[in-house]
Amino acid sequence: MKTNSKPRLALWFRYGPAEHSELFHAIPDIVRSLAHNCEVHYYGLRSPKPVPGEITRNAVVHHLPFRINRSSQRDKLLKTALWIAALPFIGLSCRLNRTTAVYIDETVPLTAALARLFFGRRVAFTVADFFMDIYADRRPLLRPVAAVVRRLDLAAWRKLPLIFTRARATADYLAAHGVPREHIHPVYDPCDLKIYHPLPEEERRTTRRRLGLQPSDIVLAHHGILHPNKGNDRILRVLARLRQKLPSLRYLIIGDGPEMPRLRHLAAELNLEGTVVFTGWLKTIREVNQALNAADIGLAMRIGQQADNFHVTGALVHSLACGLPVLAARLAGMSEIISDGENGLLFDPADMEDFAGQLQRLAADPELRRRLGCAGLETARRLFDMHEVTRATVTPLLQLAGVSPEDLE
Repeated sequence: MKTNSKPRLALWFRYGPAEHSELFHAIPDIVRSLAHNCEVHYYGLRSPKPVPGEITRNAVVHHLPFRINRSSQRDKLLKTALWIAALPFIGLSCRLNRTTAVYIDETVPLTAALARLFFGRRVAFTVADFFMDIYADRRPLLRPVAAVVRRLDLAAWRKLPLIFTRARATADYLAAHGVPREHIHPVYDPCDLKIYHPLPEEERRTTRRRLGLQPSDIVLAHHGILHPNKGNDRILRVLARLRQKLPSLRYLIIGDGPEMPRLRHLAAELNLEGTVVFTGWLKTIREVNQALNAADIGLAMRIGQQADNFHVTGALVHSLACGLPVLAARLAGMSEIISDGENGLLFDPADMEDFAGQLQRLAADPELRRRLGCAGLETARRLFDMHEVTRATVTPLLQLAGVSPEDLE
């Protein structure tokens, strides 16, 4: 893309534009829309996946010279540390090339403070995951560190002119901790319904056969990176208790991550080898969509940490988009989307008997599953519209970059 007199706006994202587009489907459209009024620069790590054409045509892409393996916790931590170490240099580079504003679309600890220090004041930021809290729950020695990092992050966020959140609950939390309400813009994760969508019955049956699932099986599915706060160990223990009542119940775990070895060991310990199916890391989104379509029930689970209330999880969004009846943890963010008994069922993540009861209810009632699945699909089409998410993101970013409404192209 040729340089011009338009204001420069930089996007920073650890995984790079290819992975970013998979995680936040509207990013290519957002880049294209920003490019009408800004010169867009994108900073991130390399990926073996191709960068979407909308980004290569409309932005100058600055790749850092290393990649990240998201399924390896060790590699992820190492590369995240390298990314944080590189931020001062990225910030100074943006300042030297007269970038007007920066947008960081993830909640990596301390990055907002580093961006303000080495770039300047015009920083937009997305507050969603609180990564330190995920791991501090099981590591008492890490809890004081996580508390200090949270205080430092909050201090930096209070000074930011623009913050996006992925749930209204997060906006309420930030406002209660001193972030100006007028600086916060709740925008749900979008879902590209060309990627996640219901499949024909024949393709669904073919995928089930490939995964070793029988036509009579009732399949519960969860997908995503296997972090400890996903609570899959709790789910496995419930399935072990329900094995006699629901012998046809299967649990399809789609994805990989640091919890995989522990979950495999626990499944073997509970004699669930015939009940649990681990797909591992699937190479394409199309395969993920196929695997979700092979299920009868979608699970959106978090264990109930404070930060878990700030999620409208990808597992929830994608399950709704595939027309699955959703069983979701009754947490603030997910309860913004799911009305119990209308477009899904909710359960208390601290009460696995509640989960077991709701799961048995869904497993026993095909008509309930059909009704909730249809209502959930309509919810996905209404709340996660790509065009609306693009508009709600681009408009405040252009204002931050100094583009006045009358100058919009």
